[in-house]
Amino acid sequence: MFCLAFGLSLWCMSSSQQQVTHPLLTLWPTGNPGGWTRTDQESQEKSADSDFLIVKSVSKPTLEVFRSKSAKPGAPTVLICPGGGYFIEAIEHEGWEIATRLNLAGIHAAVLKYRLPNREQDKPLHKVVLQDTQRALRLLRSHATEYGLTPNRIGIMGFSAGGHAAAVTSTTEGATYLDVDSTDKLDYRPDFTVLIYPAYLNRPDTLDLVPELSVTSHTPSAFIVQAMDDPIPIEGSLAYTHACHVAKVPVELHLFPHGGHGYGLRTHEPGLQTWPDLLIAWLDRLSK
Repeated sequence: MFCLAFGLSLWCMSSSQQQVTHPLLTLWPTGNPGGWTRTDQESQEKSADSDFLIVKSVSKPTLEVFRSKSAKPGAPTVLICPGGGYFIEAIEHEGWEIATRLNLAGIHAAVLKYRLPNREQDKPLHKVVLQDTQRALRLLRSHATEYGLTPNRIGIMGFSAGGHAAAVTSTTEGATYLDVDSTDKLDYRPDFTVLIYPAYLNRPDTLDLVPELSVTSHTPSAFIVQAMDDPIPIEGSLAYTHACHVAKVPVELHLFPHGGHGYGLRTHEPGLQTWPDLLIAWLDRLSK
């Protein structure tokens, strides 16, 4: 049995629950846009401290759909982008564990295993990731009836570098690849944004957003969480919050004094443990 603490309680997955299968969608059935590829092979391994599973060298992105058995009609769906500095993806503790926690709260989720860029050739690094997030949002909408999802309540959630990808996806106007099929006639924009200890949002030592982020009145509502002792400066979260405020976009920011970076649901900080509950309450308010 596998257990994790959240908020003021504990949840556990039995071995049978962990073996539940989820629909797995291939993002680009006819090949990546522009023939993009990488020469090394995808692999999975435990992190250096053997605490969680990571994936490396992803070239064939997939979307794993976690449907909640307790979801009510109109429940939101959260597209999850794990972090990893655009080097790796923390697919377990910033992906599958998050999706399972949301499912228990009656929220659908989907974990995106996005392409990892070739560091030397792919500039900006988020270019191929943005194509994958846009395609993933469209795929979820195209399967909404089949999976029981609400197509106009599909948002994006990102951790660390995945938070940067989520923010870019939420602020980019226009599709970033040529249509592949009828799925690409659907909306590529998320209906809400969740940024958990996001990285790379601001220019160094400033409260100015990086050039690829342009918050406007059309930017979706945002929920942001970060610890003030995070090695990733909190100025990025502050800059995004301020930009939303100026654009009159609803935004909710939670800063906690301690917690560091990369914790997912595994933090032992009493205050920070409540962030999933705060998120779930925020998602509930969005529907009212």
